Amino acid sequence: MSGKKNLVPFPRSAKKRKQLLQQAESLKHRRLTRLRSLVGWLLLVGILLFSAVNFTLFSSSSLRRTTQILFGALEPEALRDGVLMYPGQSASQVKPVGSALAIINDEALSVLQLGGVSQQKTAINYTSPVLDTNPNYILAYDRGGYDVSFSSGLTQLFSLHLKAPIRTASIGYGDNCAVITDEAGYKSTVTVYSASSREEDRHIWRWRTPDFYVQEAALSPSGTHLCALTFQQNGSQFESFLQFFDMDAGEVRASVSLGSVVGYAVHWLDDSNVAVITDRSMFTANRRGEKTSKTEYSAKDLLGYAFDENDFVIALRSWSGNARATITRYDKSGTAKAALDLETAPESLSYAGGQLGVLTSSGLYIYNNALHPDWKCMNTSAAQRVLMTEDGGAWLVYSKYVQRVTESSAMAEGFTNDTGAK
Repeated sequence: MSGKKNLVPFPRSAKKRKQLLQQAESLKHRRLTRLRSLVGWLLLVGILLFSAVNFTLFSSSSLRRTTQILFGALEPEALRDGVLMYPGQSASQVKPVGSALAIINDEALSVLQLGGVSQQKTAINYTSPVLDTNPNYILAYDRGGYDVSFSSGLTQLFSLHLKAPIRTASIGYGDNCAVITDEAGYKSTVTVYSASSREEDRHIWRWRTPDFYVQEAALSPSGTHLCALTFQQNGSQFESFLQFFDMDAGEVRASVSLGSVVGYAVHWLDDSNVAVITDRSMFTANRRGEKTSKTEYSAKDLLGYAFDENDFVIALRSWSGNARATITRYDKSGTAKAALDLETAPESLSYAGGQLGVLTSSGLYIYNNALHPDWKCMNTSAAQRVLMTEDGGAWLVYSKYVQRVTESSAMAEGFTNDTGAK
């Protein structure tokens, strides 16, 4: 006796299969069919919305640029070492942004990678172009002018023409920046702009002061606090201050007097502590308005300084034995953690990813966080600056080009007891 066949023929037509599933006896099958259909429609709508908002990513130039970046990223490290020529043979400033390099002159902002990869080229018309970057974003502005541009590594996110001339500006840790302007009726105005802001002019916070001149303003790593390096002058009396703010308020949270010094730079070491470099003193302070350390020196002895995320270094002139300079690393509380004597004064310092680059007349020397030697490059006689990157490599800046060097580069070598380090 032949067995009963339980096989049900399934239609070849997708429409009939869908109808069959929608009319299935099992409630579970019917629900799964409706859910699959809903997810499909949501996915389609999401793709359409993304394409509408980011339509520039699908232009021929963007697709070509993305292809170049992908192929460049797949190249061996040895092939990515090399030289980048400046567009138009000139550069006002260069700064690393991720694995690329941002280059600005009075005509354009360019973001380049080795191997002929151009991630971005944005036309500008700045009289005094200035550049600041973090690992993901680029701030460009016209010092003394009115224009600001904020970009990712691939495209410009927004540009503004301000109503007051720009004194200086700095990028935050994310997609925001602080801009200091000379607004009529005030000694200074500090405005924070963000690519995420829904305001037409992109601003998310503003402080106008009739009492203080603002030299520098820095955003904390979380983007929720701001520290301004300011000063007052009454006749011949000059006094510098640190002013701390919370971004959800427009009033000063805490104020720290630094005395009669000229401020050079302020840097957040974490979300509560800052370091300040002046002409005659180094300070660390916290958001409660408390100084946590102070180191004094002569103005003529300050040779340079550099900041990493949570640490910083100061180079001072020295005449101890054969040393001509001493570099000291400090932590966020202002405590000296390591020191290094050099027989040749540094011409440029850069600090990133726990690696310190020291460019001297005799070569480039790389030290770890304990200021112990790692590697060096000796053929750098025409280099003007060094820019360290988070991966431990460095860009050597020359007048017409930049050169990428790493520990595995052909021109890199091990340390010996030479004039670079004592």
